Amino acid sequence: MAHIIGTKTTLYVIVAVLLALAVLTYVRADAASGKTSALGQYKGYSQAVYDGSRRSSDYLPLPNGTKLAYDLILPTKNGRPAAEGLPVLFKYTPYLRTFTLFDRNGRNVIADLMALGWTERAMLRVRYWLSPEGRYMDPLFRTPWLKNMVQHGYAVIVVERPGTGASFGTWNPAHEAGGQEASAIMDWIAAQPWSNGKIGMYGDSFQAMIQMAAAAQGNPHLKAIFPTSAPMEMYNGITYPGGVYNTAFNAFFKWATTFLQAETVTPVDSDKDGQLLARARAERARSLPETINFAKDYPYRDSVGSLKIKIWEGPSALYPFIERINRAGVPIYMTNGWFDIFTADMFFWYQNLTVPRRLIVRPLDHSEIEKNSQDDLDFGAEAHRWFDYWLKGIDNGIMKEPPIHYYGMEAAKKGLWRTANEWPPAGRKPSRFYFAGGKTGSIDSANDGFLLTSPSADPAASAIYTVDYTMSTGRHSRWSAVNWARQYPDMRANDKKGLTFTTAPLKADLEVTSHPVVHMWLTTDAADLDVFVYLEDVDPSGKSEYITEGVLRATHRKLGRAPFDNLGLPFQSHYQSDLTPIPAGEPFAMIFSMLPTSYKFTQGHRVRITVAFADTDNFATPVIEPAPKVCLLMDKAHMSYVGM
Repeated sequence: MAHIIGTKTTLYVIVAVLLALAVLTYVRADAASGKTSALGQYKGYSQAVYDGSRRSSDYLPLPNGTKLAYDLILPTKNGRPAAEGLPVLFKYTPYLRTFTLFDRNGRNVIADLMALGWTERAMLRVRYWLSPEGRYMDPLFRTPWLKNMVQHGYAVIVVERPGTGASFGTWNPAHEAGGQEASAIMDWIAAQPWSNGKIGMYGDSFQAMIQMAAAAQGNPHLKAIFPTSAPMEMYNGITYPGGVYNTAFNAFFKWATTFLQAETVTPVDSDKDGQLLARARAERARSLPETINFAKDYPYRDSVGSLKIKIWEGPSALYPFIERINRAGVPIYMTNGWFDIFTADMFFWYQNLTVPRRLIVRPLDHSEIEKNSQDDLDFGAEAHRWFDYWLKGIDNGIMKEPPIHYYGMEAAKKGLWRTANEWPPAGRKPSRFYFAGGKTGSIDSANDGFLLTSPSADPAASAIYTVDYTMSTGRHSRWSAVNWARQYPDMRANDKKGLTFTTAPLKADLEVTSHPVVHMWLTTDAADLDVFVYLEDVDPSGKSEYITEGVLRATHRKLGRAPFDNLGLPFQSHYQSDLTPIPAGEPFAMIFSMLPTSYKFTQGHRVRITVAFADTDNFATPVIEPAPKVCLLMDKAHMSYVGM
């Protein structure tokens, strides 16, 4: 076993060394001339010719006359704004261009929403006392690396979508509408005296989705985009992963957006008495939070719901844009995190796009990916390299590097950046980890079974289990890590309530870079089950650390064909018409993928797979009383395993 899971192919080692030498040679050659351009490192290719910035806000018109609020940030030198036209970084957002942090009575209105500690609250209070801008969280404060971009000669504009913030009009969640609006705004930007007509887009989450839709429009002013965490589609991506309603994200998102739109909107500069903001709010037919509330009306991918349309395959889906994006040819630098909600999707994007593209995967969650405060790399430097290349024509070598950079994680929060020319990376050896009986002595769980690299020889191997609906991965999981960082507990407490399968202590390091795939045989008399599978790292003390997971509702298990290249992974349609009843008391198979990861299990640690049938703080699993019994089969005729 140690030989199988601890050895890499000689070819892979040679290729990795050659790639590393090529990158080092390039960096060193430029370093001799005072220039550096490598992953997360950038200096000497352009100069910071400005020493400050000036923010202003106003309205711009859409072609239909709708007025949209925007913040414009121009670089200044000695207090004077730039006189020439500049390349422009554009964010199009439903999440406000600038937050009002303190109301007119001095109350910090956003501290609880952002889960701020006392130190952060004190710092914001001091900033509020010292500066007129201290009341606000403007684009440079929210995204600190933009300050360096402005000093190097970029203008920044952030525009609020119709029906959000201080903008007029009605919120339309359809990505096509967002893309068309963004294209019209870019035409307006290109005509302004502070713009040279070259535009790049940036932003995460919904703001990344808008970038994909905008890239499909073929606007000649859009030279490159930098989307962080953009899903292919919203049904399996976040709202109903595996067909199970995601309460953690959806409840928080509705509450947060309602609060933001009600409490933290900032009027434009000319709206001294707030009358324009009041008028904008009064004319809205529906708001962002109201639209989000429709999700529960659409439990299947083919649901038509109260809007009488298939929102998951229509307005909210982005994969229909693939062909148009490729035809438009806009270069795309995708960024993501191993603990994000959309971790798999950026790999799908990379696989389906033919435009000049790059992908980076950080060891972070949804709340952290676009930040520059982590020690894995300087994210702002990477954005700077990208936009300098495509908006300023600076040949800094970014397109000569391997197109994929991903962070290989390991215990103790250590890790190492790796590169690949394709995904999955070449040279990896597929392995199966089989569920088996016995007692490992590693945990007092319902079964404490073994995880082996060969199938069980027991012709009747199985594990009988009574579903425990109190199981949970906690309230700070990847599914709720939107405004605050994930904070998984020691998974032992959860593991003890479920079925566990654990290896013996590893005799050599084991690196898993994979979209793990679960193959599982079950029997039950329950009408339905939600199956959760967790990959964990168990250290010598017994502490168990969350690595990744997968989920699937049993009646949604029918396999189908993805409408895009999903790397050959199992795909469920989640159509109501494809629901497959559980055969009472008869074996049935479930095959589904887990979210991808790159993680090194170190010598002496154990690999654990935990199987649960509820995650009460994150997903809406219907509680059946009395709790049903489930039999997990693992005999030779019904091999249950995880392929990695």
